[in-house]
Amino acid sequence: MKAKQITRIVALLLLFVFLYLVRGILLPLIFAGIIYYLLNPIVNRLANKWPKGLGLNRDLSIFLAFILFVLVMLAAFQFIVPPFADEFGQLMTNSPQYIGQIRQMADSLRQWQLGNHLPKEISDVASSAIQNMFGYMLQFVQQGANALINMLSGIIYLVIIPIITYFLLRDDKNIVTGAVQMVPKEHQEVTTKILKQIDEVLKNYVTSQLIICSLVGAVVAVVLYLLGIKFALILGLVAAVSQLIPNIGPFIGAIPALVIALLASPLLALYVLIFYLIINVLVMTIIGPKVLGSRLNLHPLTVVVSVLVFGDLIGVWGFFFAAPITAILKILYLELRS
Repeated sequence: MKAKQITRIVALLLLFVFLYLVRGILLPLIFAGIIYYLLNPIVNRLANKWPKGLGLNRDLSIFLAFILFVLVMLAAFQFIVPPFADEFGQLMTNSPQYIGQIRQMADSLRQWQLGNHLPKEISDVASSAIQNMFGYMLQFVQQGANALINMLSGIIYLVIIPIITYFLLRDDKNIVTGAVQMVPKEHQEVTTKILKQIDEVLKNYVTSQLIICSLVGAVVAVVLYLLGIKFALILGLVAAVSQLIPNIGPFIGAIPALVIALLASPLLALYVLIFYLIINVLVMTIIGPKVLGSRLNLHPLTVVVSVLVFGDLIGVWGFFFAAPITAILKILYLELRS
């Protein structure tokens, strides 16, 4: 192994150790980065010279992009949050009843096992699977709720995230240049190449996932509403968020809808199951490849394993960020190996 490669690997390992030690404060940086990738195309369109843009001042362009972002958020709070909050209140009110019904269903399944005189080994496996399924569901929901509460409780993020985003939008090129200059000259060329590849992956991932999640969430909410499923808005949001967990997320997102439909009627649960299978197959085989393409360049099995690994290392956020993190690690590996 060449001395340059050894130096790069050691530096990279030190960087990983540092990021792991400060992982508790990375959340505002991550959200600022997401907003940056959403607003940067708008800022560039406003700031670039004619005919590619309007030729406005960069700071003015950033200000206008922020205004647009705030207006979109206010519109969401005005038209989406009230009915969502109403559904959430109903869900919390009726949750004891639903939990009781679920327990009755689980008891019925156990009685069915005993009535059919299944071998003890099969009966034990089935009982364990039922208990684990509901246990994993409750654990995932609890972790997600805790992560959301922790994020919302950090009021300081409302100040820090816009400030970080502003400087990213205004000085992105200078930040990259400054980072490259901190690296020894013999490593600057490969560093520049790596940063460009990472930027391209993150840009494509954020914008593509926004489109996919919004589309899936809207379709699920509308179809479940038409089917008469309660809490269609909440279930649409769950479906949208679960799309961020690659490959296995959409199936996790289907479980709450199936449970709620099953509490109403088995036939309705069958309709919901068929619908989720169709929408998930469409996303995985047509919509996802068309919108996201193969820009992450990761095998599906690699993505599934990365979700499990980073979920264990980081917690609930590891599920959502496993794919881009793995794509970045692949870029670093390929460049450092050469």
